[in-house]
Formats: sequence, C-alpha cells, structure tokens
Amino acid sequence: MIRRTDTPVEVLVSALVAGGGALLFVIVALVRWQVEGGADVLKAPIAIGLLELLVGAGLMLRIRIAHKVAMGVFVLVGLLHLLIVLADGPVWARVVSGVLSGVHVYGVVLLNTGPARNYLGGPR
Repeated sequence: MIRRTDTPVEVLVSALVAGGGALLFVIVALVRWQVEGGADVLKAPIAIGLLELLVGAGLMLRIRIAHKVAMGVFVLVGLLHLLIVLADGPVWARVVSGVLSGVHVYGVVLLNTGPARNYLGGPR
C-alpha cells in the first residue's frame, strides 16, 4: 500500500492542477451559461473536466502511463485555454483562461521534475 506521505509534492500539485483546473473551467462555463444562455457552452468544459479528473486520479494512483498522458493533456488543455484568451468573449472569462493556461504549463513543468518522474515510474 502506498502511503500518502510517499507521494512527492510535485505529483500532488499536478493532481491538484488537474482537479482544480477542471472544476474552475466547469464553474466558468456554468456562469457563462447563466449569463449568456445556450447550453452549448457547457459541452467542452464538462468533457475536458472529466478527462482532467481521470488524469488527476491516475497520478494519485501512481499509474505508470498517467505521467505521459497527464503531460499531453496538460499541454493540449493549456493550448485550448490560450485559444479562449485570444477569442471573443467576456474579459473575465478570458482572464481566467489565461491563468488556467499558465497553471497547466506549470503542471507540465512539475511532471518533468526528477521526483515526479521517479515516483511515476521514470526510466529504469
């Protein structure tokens, strides 16, 4: 059994990036849905939120493939948030997406550190 104290801080923060980023993205979509109307605003955030929650769970469960999948998902979601920043929309939603983009890039950096790679089954 893996104790929680064995998990490096880098992996914990990366899992928090996945879970917190998913939650915040869905909250922004819900607020936009209430303000602007149209349920199509919710489709992508909910799908991406579920994907990020799966990635965060994989990191916490120490699934070996989760390291590479998390890095790929973080890069793609970070790019998606940059597209939202550059698109038309409410300024507050664009600012939140800019912050989320930076947070996802930070998650990639954390997953590239030595402790995270070793914990998640780095090169042997």
